[in-house]
Amino acid sequence: MTAWRSSSFVSGVALCAAVLSLIHCDVSKHTTNSPSPALERSQHGDFVQFDSAPDTAVVESSVQVNYKCTKACRVGVEVVLSTPRTIGFVSFRRTWTHVTKVGETRTRTIELAFPPALVYKRDFFMRGPMDAHNVMVRAWLVHLDEDGDGSSKVGIGQYHQSLVRTFKFLQVVPLSERPAQPRTRSVAWGAELMWNVTKDRIEQCSPESDVVDLLVFPFASTGEKYGVIRTFSTFINRELETARLRAKEQPRLALSVWLYLLDWCNQKFCAILRHVNEHRKYGAPLIMLKDSGEVVVQMCLVSGEEKAFTAHSLLPLRTWIRLDLFINDSKAKLKITYEKPTGDVMEAQHTYEYQNSVLHNDTSGYFVIGGDIYMPGILGYFGPIRYHRLGAEQVVNPLSPARTLKLLDEAHTECEEMRWVTSGFLYALQDGRVRHNNDVCESYYEGLRRTFAQPRCTQTWSWDQQVKYGAALKILRTQEEELNSGLWSSRRILLLSQQLFQDVVRGLSEVGGVGVGPEVVSSLLELLQVCSCWGHHQASLMLATLHLAGLGLPVDQEKGHVYSLMGGLRDERLSLLHLGYKHMQGLDGFPKDQDVAYGYYANVGRQTSIDRDKIQDSEQSITEHVRVTNAEELQMQAGEEGDVVQFLRLQAERGHIESQKTLARMLFWGSNGVTKNISEAVKWHARSALEMTDATAMYDYGILLLKGTGVKKNRTLGLKLLQTAADMGAVTALNGLGWYYSTTGKDDRKAVYYFDLAAQNGSKDGVFNLGVYHLNGANPDTPGKNETAAFQCFLKAGQLGHVEGAVEAASSLSRGLLAGVRRDPEKAVILLKEVSERNGHLGYTVREALKAYQRGSWDEALLKYAMLAETGLVVAQNNAAHLCEVLKHGTSCQWRYHNYSTYNYAPHESGLLKMGDHYSAVGDMVKAIALYSRAALQGSPQGIYNLAVFTEEGYSIPWNVLAQMQIPAEAQLNKRAVVEILLLRCREFEGEKDDMSPCALALFGVQVRKAWWDFTHSTMQLTLAWWTLAVLLLFVLGIGIQSALSYCSAAHMGRLSNGSSERQRESDAANQVNWERVLDAAAHQRGRQVPSVLTHLEQNGRSSMIQNGRPLREAADLVIMVTGVYVCALCTMFISHLF
Repeated sequence: MTAWRSSSFVSGVALCAAVLSLIHCDVSKHTTNSPSPALERSQHGDFVQFDSAPDTAVVESSVQVNYKCTKACRVGVEVVLSTPRTIGFVSFRRTWTHVTKVGETRTRTIELAFPPALVYKRDFFMRGPMDAHNVMVRAWLVHLDEDGDGSSKVGIGQYHQSLVRTFKFLQVVPLSERPAQPRTRSVAWGAELMWNVTKDRIEQCSPESDVVDLLVFPFASTGEKYGVIRTFSTFINRELETARLRAKEQPRLALSVWLYLLDWCNQKFCAILRHVNEHRKYGAPLIMLKDSGEVVVQMCLVSGEEKAFTAHSLLPLRTWIRLDLFINDSKAKLKITYEKPTGDVMEAQHTYEYQNSVLHNDTSGYFVIGGDIYMPGILGYFGPIRYHRLGAEQVVNPLSPARTLKLLDEAHTECEEMRWVTSGFLYALQDGRVRHNNDVCESYYEGLRRTFAQPRCTQTWSWDQQVKYGAALKILRTQEEELNSGLWSSRRILLLSQQLFQDVVRGLSEVGGVGVGPEVVSSLLELLQVCSCWGHHQASLMLATLHLAGLGLPVDQEKGHVYSLMGGLRDERLSLLHLGYKHMQGLDGFPKDQDVAYGYYANVGRQTSIDRDKIQDSEQSITEHVRVTNAEELQMQAGEEGDVVQFLRLQAERGHIESQKTLARMLFWGSNGVTKNISEAVKWHARSALEMTDATAMYDYGILLLKGTGVKKNRTLGLKLLQTAADMGAVTALNGLGWYYSTTGKDDRKAVYYFDLAAQNGSKDGVFNLGVYHLNGANPDTPGKNETAAFQCFLKAGQLGHVEGAVEAASSLSRGLLAGVRRDPEKAVILLKEVSERNGHLGYTVREALKAYQRGSWDEALLKYAMLAETGLVVAQNNAAHLCEVLKHGTSCQWRYHNYSTYNYAPHESGLLKMGDHYSAVGDMVKAIALYSRAALQGSPQGIYNLAVFTEEGYSIPWNVLAQMQIPAEAQLNKRAVVEILLLRCREFEGEKDDMSPCALALFGVQVRKAWWDFTHSTMQLTLAWWTLAVLLLFVLGIGIQSALSYCSAAHMGRLSNGSSERQRESDAANQVNWERVLDAAAHQRGRQVPSVLTHLEQNGRSSMIQNGRPLREAADLVIMVTGVYVCALCTMFISHLF
């Protein structure tokens, strides 16, 4: 009995150990051997045990099982693993039955098979090795069930139902000590190389949080339908995502918003923050501001209802307000906090409980801060916004950046006081004018009041205010006579501020602009602040430019931010462009944020579309990209007095149609320095069109007749001109006919036909108008709305330069709700920036800057170009940098704008080359090569030449740049080949084929060096060269021999001449008589000469020497001839290598 109890106790311990191993209570690694349990026997004598088992889980392991069955049984061996993610996983099982010779002890060896991830190290095919906590090999024995109740079936339950069992824990080999798995498959070379490079890289996941900062920098909301769009994706962290999914119908969220209001809503509701779901319906939360100054919070409930409550607390103006919204299931709590002018903190709390739980899914649709296409936003600023996606009891959301927001509050307070002082001055001025105007009749009682009553004092501002705003009052006093001449209006003060702004800019240029004394600069800054407060918000942008660029004063980014935001708040186009550009690129302390940039650019893009219809506006012009360093472009901008316009006018008077069309466009749009004159432009349009020979001219005049722009409407003639132009192949006329039939003709089928025909021929207007038909579902051929097709049309039109198309396409890209359209705010911003820079008001300011440059006011031009450069306009940045260099205003000014020009989507090559030269000079070759590469890819010969120089000096050019320049991959491995191809590309991009250009000379040098290398590395040609050298030496020797022979011959003849002369003198006297006889005889010979003895001797000597030197001369001549042949052959071979 005691033995049986002891056996039962041991069996119980073993069973407990096995169960504990399965439920994995102890998650620590087992690094020591666990002894096998004591032998367990059934009451009938059945047992199973390991005679031998491995201590470590390795390849080719086996166990020897010793067992005894007293009746038919099944025996099993299993390998069980426990990992950090899985507990009790059976990775190997082997079972067999024993039905004969029962009652005998048997032994069986089983080959174990472990998972490869457990026994091998990490390799290409097995990326994730297994790090098991426990590895256990176990054996069990169970009797076969004769009744067939299923207990004999193989499975996990067999171990728990077994009669007897045994187990053993195995050690796991550390990952670093495991063997490599034998290769059974081959791996591509590139894939294996990439694996070897990246296999030891430690992947690090950034910590994920449910706290999101929707805004970290102030956003200027203009009170229109433009705002910041945010979207949320699912959590990567599994626990956070699980919590988010569970909270859809019982949400917990917290939201903290900072606001600065300048006015309450001018409509019934204005948006603060809204959630629009994927079905374009309002989700939760929806926070709005009423026209009465109260906050409304609306929620979408699980039941599908939309319920809202109003917080009856008026939000104050011109102070920072914090709204904290907490949602917990069906309960909502709104907390309003702000600081009073006295310094006291005011706090109000509103709670509301909905009938059902709130339905909240922040990954559906998008969130909007401010306005969008459905509702306008507030007039004011948004400060930091923090969102807790999974809720929080409290939200930490400090007001930051603190100094910027404080300065912003102070600036608006000062402007409000200045406007109040201005209004008081004007009221007093009007009251005094009424009092002293004898032409105005007043009542009897008013006369008595003036006679006996105390005089009314209309000057209500204090002495401190008069001192503080003395500049504004001084200006008002100088304009007192003009102000007294008529009724006061806001338009007049705006015109006054515009004139004052021009005077301030001119004053800066007269005193030298940059580098003036601090007192003068301070007074001018004060005047610019007056202009800004009086409504000319381009002065705000000028203040921002001065502070950000440090023109004439120290750099102060916070003040620059303040004036940038103030200009943008008042819907000033250039200020909006400036804010959008800074956020697009992340410059000057503005955080890089494409969603915020879209909020500003969308506003300017829509205004650009509206401004294009205001043809008569004299303050609009085409944006002309004229560089002041280009003399030809400057000559084209000379205006009416310039040679170009004079020549066009002369040609137009003579009936030249092209000149008439060009002159008409200049006058219509006010381009090339010509003053806009619509009526004269229409006359030239009519004159060129009525010739009925030019399709473009007929379209231009026909569309003016149909619209009645500058001329009386004449639909009959206009339609006739359009039809004739279309028949002549004018694509614009096809679109014009489509426009006519869609508006006046009311024939959608014809309109779509002409729009489609124009679109197929590349008309951006035709593509856009087709998109409008798709959007409205008015296409007779394909009825029903098709927003995706409309988006594709808008996108294509926008890429072709269509303003409205770019605006519509960018709107869809920013929200990303259309099927098949991925959200891409960066692409939306690029589209909008391109069309926004065609704004007429921007073009007018560019023209004013160019005029200042042309009349010699370069400091004034610098200030205006610098202001335009802050908007991201490339040509203004290049011109500002050039003027900074010419006027010697410091390298920081010059490099600032050259550097900014390189950040643009399509920068000009001059800025890229300048910055490349700068980085090359300071030794940063990586940046220099990158900038030169960008210039080269734009087709800059100088950029390509610089890349060739860098390549020759041993620097590496990025392979993708070489590939884009169509340099073959095999050629990229040869430095000389790369240099030669780059120089050939340079020659292709040079406008005039000058044989003495840098690219031509460098290419010739490279080709000469290449030819010489090829020549010297050819065995045959090198042998020929040595033979030529040897022959050349023989040639020199032959020349020497010829010279020596000539010299010897001349010397010998000289000696013969001297000897004969002496003998002649001695015989003169003796032969005097004979001489006369000889002469007479010679005379009678009639032309026959009788040689004297001397002549005969000389001829004999010369003949003898010639005969002796003839073989040498012939040899020398042969050498010369052979040398010439060799030299000609060598030259021919060298030239063949050269070309």
